[in-house]
Amino acid sequence: MTNIICLLMKPLTRCLLVALMFMATSQLQAADNSKELSEKVILGWIENVHLQPSNLKAKAKLDTGAKTSSIHAKNIEFFEKDGDRWVRFQFANNTRLKASSYTSGKSKKVITIETPLTRSALIKHHKHSSVERPVVTLPFTLNDVEYEAEFTLTDRSKFLYPVLLGRRFLKNVAIVDPGNTFLRTRTIPREESDTAEPAPEQNSQNSTASPTQNKNEKADIAQ
Repeated sequence: MTNIICLLMKPLTRCLLVALMFMATSQLQAADNSKELSEKVILGWIENVHLQPSNLKAKAKLDTGAKTSSIHAKNIEFFEKDGDRWVRFQFANNTRLKASSYTSGKSKKVITIETPLTRSALIKHHKHSSVERPVVTLPFTLNDVEYEAEFTLTDRSKFLYPVLLGRRFLKNVAIVDPGNTFLRTRTIPREESDTAEPAPEQNSQNSTASPTQNKNEKADIAQ
């Protein structure tokens, strides 16, 4: 009788051991996921960043719908330095600046950046052919933490925000709250001087926005 009971118990014991192992594995995975989430900061979909080493502050749109980050760039030039390909461009933390602000050299909102060319990337546009853009690696701070990320260089004059942070950067850094802005950084005061006239609604990709829509919610379709 004892032998029969032992034979019946063996399958149950194996099932119990498998169940316990599965539970332990699930708990470890849950702990790892919880740790990963706890290490990420919750950010609004608009935050301020500081480009380094100039420490120029600029608004950044955090867009999980875009894979690659991009930055506003004017007067892009390529050149050779120590046998490597470099790129020189002008960046402004206000995309509405007049063209003269880039050429005068007097605007504090405009800086010239020289950096090695990291690579080139094909950017897909909805209902349009792909466009090749230069990619550079730039240092910046966000929420008082130093980061580096790859940015495609593009003229973002039609968009509100000079910097866009895509999910390639965000996936290991932040959880984006789409209902809030500037959760971790201060808002840049609105500046009226040295700016061009606002572009028509169709140029700012906002032809479908209602008059009462928050100004931060203007579309930023092409990345």
